[in-house]
Amino acid sequence: MSLAPSEGPVSPVAITGSSALTPLGDSPAALQAALLARRSAVEPLADLGGAAGASIANFEATRYANVRGLRLYNQPTRLAICAAKLALADSGVEAAGLRKEEVGVILASTFGHMETLVEYDRSLVTVGPQRTNPALMPLAIPSAPGAAIALSFAAKAFSVTLADGGASSFDALGLGAALVRGGRARACIVVGAFSAFRDLALAAARAGLLAPASEYRVFDRRRSGMALCEAAAAVVLERPEDARARGASPKGLLGGQASAFATGPERLAPSLRRACERALGAAGLSADALDLVSAGASGSRRGDAAEAQALAELLGESAGRIPVTAPKANLGDSLDAAGLLQAVAALSAMESGRAPPIIGLEEVEVPGPRYLVEEASLAARHALLTSVSHDGTCSALVLSRPHG
Repeated sequence: MSLAPSEGPVSPVAITGSSALTPLGDSPAALQAALLARRSAVEPLADLGGAAGASIANFEATRYANVRGLRLYNQPTRLAICAAKLALADSGVEAAGLRKEEVGVILASTFGHMETLVEYDRSLVTVGPQRTNPALMPLAIPSAPGAAIALSFAAKAFSVTLADGGASSFDALGLGAALVRGGRARACIVVGAFSAFRDLALAAARAGLLAPASEYRVFDRRRSGMALCEAAAAVVLERPEDARARGASPKGLLGGQASAFATGPERLAPSLRRACERALGAAGLSADALDLVSAGASGSRRGDAAEAQALAELLGESAGRIPVTAPKANLGDSLDAAGLLQAVAALSAMESGRAPPIIGLEEVEVPGPRYLVEEASLAARHALLTSVSHDGTCSALVLSRPHG
């Protein structure tokens, strides 16, 4: 599925607010500082035999948001509500006096309801329907976390949930941009959150997807799997003219977004390259106009190699010039929230002129791209963000610095 037309460029949409809740910090600035300092959130999960993972220490939702029913929601929903609240405050939209019908919500959530669903089903089996909490049932529906966010902030233009694994964030951003561009809302909150509850983490470990914490790395030929990271992020999208009319300064511009599906492992690289080309086309750019690439490399044995191959082919002669960074090397993979975190980190890098290195990368498997192993200065106008999900969805997004 592509959310960007392939026939030509589209008008960019402004990003006026952003937020990040991660094990490395609870703001975009804190996350950028941690990435530049080469800090890693990945640590051994004791109850999973030392498999790699990362979680937010002592998270207390009421520090960031105080909305009705917050205590009833599961961890991903609470994280998403808090991230949305912070992004709205950062954008100034709440103070702009927009009508409820002018604000919409898009949530990237494949797993956000699943812990509640497992709890509900387990209770039905173990104690029976009469002793199962009936309040769990509506909260176990896949769209429930998105509805909770919309209710929390009285966003009535629309409430949409996209469930596409690691590509969910980019697809949500692409859909949000299309809806704002088309006038369906004056402002759109795009949010993603992920928390690896025990059943999910155990399933990933048993499937051999998780690396030992001591061996976790991305793009490296010695990589042995991924790490699951608890995190949330959100951005607020508006038309540039609407942002200017209320005196807001965009943090960045969302140009093009596209996705493609790989029908088999051998199709991952060409599918990602196709998604990148379509996203660049929608942004009206060529690959040699890029100044930064934020890759979604997560330690996946197949995914990282395919992503590197796609970038090498896409960038061609410019591959040795354009710096490539990969935030998941520090954080692990937050799946539904991962793309939004990449976007927030890329905006911070473009604003500060400092691109963080890829920690732990020592033995490159696919040569060609300029993998950053040390911090780099950059004067970035345009960035390409890429992602390959475990189900074969390949997604790409183009961000640009605001004009002037």
